[in-house]
Amino acid sequence: MTKLEGEGPDSDSGDGKVDKAVDDLDKALSDYNRSILNGDTTPDSSKIDAAADKLKDACTNG
Repeated sequence: MTKLEGEGPDSDSGDGKVDKAVDDLDKALSDYNRSILNGDTTPDSSKIDAAADKLKDACTNG
């Protein structure tokens, strides 16, 4: 994701919350995929669910 000039965690638009939520979701997906690649046949998807909820909240509550 490319940030535009004048936007970031300090902006009033809530973009910082969205950026953090996207980063959290990306990390949760990476961790889940890493578990699968390491042979885990029942990886925990709860971190993905939680991160997706945070992203939804950040997008709808700004």
